[in-house]
Amino acid sequence: MTDVKHVVYWHETEHAEPGPPLRESVDCDVCVVGGGYTGLWTAYFLKKAEPALDVHVVEAEFSGHGASGRADGFVTPTVGKDIQALVARFGEQRTADASRAVGRSILEIGRFLRRHKVDAEFEANDYLLAATTPAQLRRLEKDRALAARLSGGAGPALLGAAETRELIGSPALTGALRTGGALVNPFKLARGLARVVREAGVVIHDRTPVLRVHPGVRPTVVTPGGRVVADKVVIAANAHQFTFPPFRDQVIPVWSYALVTDPLTPAQLDRIAWEGREGLVEAKTFLTCARFTADNRVLWAGGPALYFRNRDTRRRRMNDPRAYRVLVEEFRRFFPMWDDVRFRYAYGGTVDIVRDFAPHFGQLPGNLFYGYGFCGNGISATHTGGKVLRDLVLGKDSEYARLLYVDDDSRRRQAFPPEPLLYAGVRGACRLMDWREARA
Repeated sequence: MTDVKHVVYWHETEHAEPGPPLRESVDCDVCVVGGGYTGLWTAYFLKKAEPALDVHVVEAEFSGHGASGRADGFVTPTVGKDIQALVARFGEQRTADASRAVGRSILEIGRFLRRHKVDAEFEANDYLLAATTPAQLRRLEKDRALAARLSGGAGPALLGAAETRELIGSPALTGALRTGGALVNPFKLARGLARVVREAGVVIHDRTPVLRVHPGVRPTVVTPGGRVVADKVVIAANAHQFTFPPFRDQVIPVWSYALVTDPLTPAQLDRIAWEGREGLVEAKTFLTCARFTADNRVLWAGGPALYFRNRDTRRRRMNDPRAYRVLVEEFRRFFPMWDDVRFRYAYGGTVDIVRDFAPHFGQLPGNLFYGYGFCGNGISATHTGGKVLRDLVLGKDSEYARLLYVDDDSRRRQAFPPEPLLYAGVRGACRLMDWREARA
């Protein structure tokens, strides 16, 4: 690949001017650590529930700089990476409750964008969870049967190869489930959400990294320029959650990568059936996915999930050539008709991976609250999570505070081993997962 820009495509679709950093000590009701989706939705729902609350958000860079603004833009009803495991652990009713809550978030995000006039290129196009192997097709059959039980209805239709290729004309596809969902420009969503939150009276301190958090009756957030003393603190740092001692062994940052093409010409677009512009997601844990952007580029993302020793998140890991080789090979397999399409952007970012592949919310001693573990499926789940954290912070016993995502005696956080066992374990687990999925 030549003339490729190693910058995040979404970041060039809208100019972002970071706000001022914290340069003094402040006192407030709630301090949210992290200005991504989880933190911003929490602040938004807190202010809607109690407008008089004084809420401050501290963000190391600016809203949309991290995972929220680097996401692939799929707004899906994903409850966790392994819904079968959730059913086995929590039962069908609690899993169905969580699924419905996240499904509602898809609709509510669309309404939020319209109400607040945020042009985030929202397209309610659904998406295809697609199979390319017999094992993946068997997984779709199991998922369809489970979805029917959880919904109490017929569930989504399982499409055969011919029907799937009528929607998206890739010769690699052998079947698919068509599922409700949407596409969005994730950076514009993050920037628009930050604007709306500021207009509601929330103070966002950009370029304010957190050095440490001291729990207590009134916990303290320490930053280079000042301190925030609050009644309650919410830690919502996504892939950087591990930098806080209570979560050191709970979260690992795993790299995901993306390629974005030049805008396709009319002739290139005519080579494939894809009139509905649905999102395409491969039916495996470490998936590949594809979608159109608003200007008719193709975003192709996923590939190998890379973990680097000692939780390395340095920017130079964004340019790892191994990931792009795999992505290019897979793109050519899925879309051989686009052999002349050029990639213009190649970039990566970290996602927060947890042992059970599902989000975690809860409270720690010292008036600390937390939300993390979206595993790369956070656009709609963070919206739901904002309501969960709102009710936990306000002490409300609600349907959101009782979702299976909330840690209690029935669900405890699972720790990763220390290095060097962690590095070896992640590599081994990935190989085992690939082997199991190939034979499922």
